[in-house]
Amino acid sequence: MAKKSLPPLSAAEQALMDILWKRSPVGVLDLLEAVNEGRAEPVTRNTLQTQLTRLEAKGWISRDDSSRSHVYAPAVPEQRGRSSVLRELKQRFFGGSNLALVRCLVESEEITEEELVELRKLVRSGTVRKGGE
Repeated sequence: MAKKSLPPLSAAEQALMDILWKRSPVGVLDLLEAVNEGRAEPVTRNTLQTQLTRLEAKGWISRDDSSRSHVYAPAVPEQRGRSSVLRELKQRFFGGSNLALVRCLVESEEITEEELVELRKLVRSGTVRKGGE
């Protein structure tokens, strides 16, 4: 049975998910500090709270209200989340074609020679899924 597809993420939501996958569970203040690390123009707590509310409504994160401050954690495992984002990107920009996506990476010279070597190894070893996605 196919897993229910996840709603798409904005760039800011994706950045939050990246932090949550690395540091969860995390409270709002610690998350705000992580989000603002190295930023010239910091995100406000209200803006962060709005983004967290949206992510929770989309089903990407969960909130634990058992302590005085809210604690957030991913509701979606990292691999599933990244796969969902990649499927959406592949569909939107490459008509669902895996080949077109990889061809774009190779032709744009955004993929390194080391990555190409690794990709060749993956293909030769048969660890790449057969057919479908």
